[in-house]
Amino acid sequence: MDKDSSLNLRITRTAILAARQAGRELFRLFGGKLSIRRKYDYPGSIVTNADETAEAVILGRIKRSRIKCTVISEEAGIVDLGSKEIVWAVDPLDGTFNYARRIPYFAVSIGVTVKGIPTVGAIYNPVLDEMFVATRGHGCRLNGKRVHVSRAKSLKDSSLIFEWWNPEPRIPDPIELHRRLFRYTRSLRSLGSVALNLCSVACGRFDGLITVFEKAPIHELCAGCLLVQEAGGIVTNSAGHRWEDLSGSILAGGGAIHAEMGSLVRDLL
Repeated sequence: MDKDSSLNLRITRTAILAARQAGRELFRLFGGKLSIRRKYDYPGSIVTNADETAEAVILGRIKRSRIKCTVISEEAGIVDLGSKEIVWAVDPLDGTFNYARRIPYFAVSIGVTVKGIPTVGAIYNPVLDEMFVATRGHGCRLNGKRVHVSRAKSLKDSSLIFEWWNPEPRIPDPIELHRRLFRYTRSLRSLGSVALNLCSVACGRFDGLITVFEKAPIHELCAGCLLVQEAGGIVTNSAGHRWEDLSGSILAGGGAIHAEMGSLVRDLL
């Protein structure tokens, strides 16, 4: 095994262990009394003691791995652990609003870039005990079994996920896009966890996804977008450019569905 493969294996194992351990903490605290405070990154954003507990677990696991890196985590911000070549993008509790309302749809999301390239993703759903893992070039797996995006050929028969936080220039009116999608698709849902939404596209439970961001947050997207790509899907921003630039909204799905979603977005301009 060469040096790069060995390092990727260490990163993958660390990400899986960290996601699972943090998820178990979230599950233990779920339904109990929470300390909740407001954040100001977008309207209605909150953080709980469960977010902070899960984040501490993940940071501890990364530090114990002795992998020199930088961590970008939703609550802790940027943590320098000796190198900028390896960056961990951590969302310790994606779906905090759901969690605080005792809605069992939330996850731990851990993505890793190596020299700027998304390389490893691990997302754990502790409610269903589902671990989604992708390593660049090696596919996407759910609890060890290979998964693939939906092979749907048309929006007419598709089920999509649509969520928005704030409008961005290419999607200035998300409500109008929602109306168009609703008209063309069989089912349109808003579920409240970007990480799990991307997992659902990666394994074919939903055919596609549009999430409208003014600026896409790396900690919410890094792992999930890699999962979709490694499951055979296409992920871009609203302009059809690479999502890794984090320059706006996210479109994800199989080839035919992604193309039709992109056409609807272009029609808004």
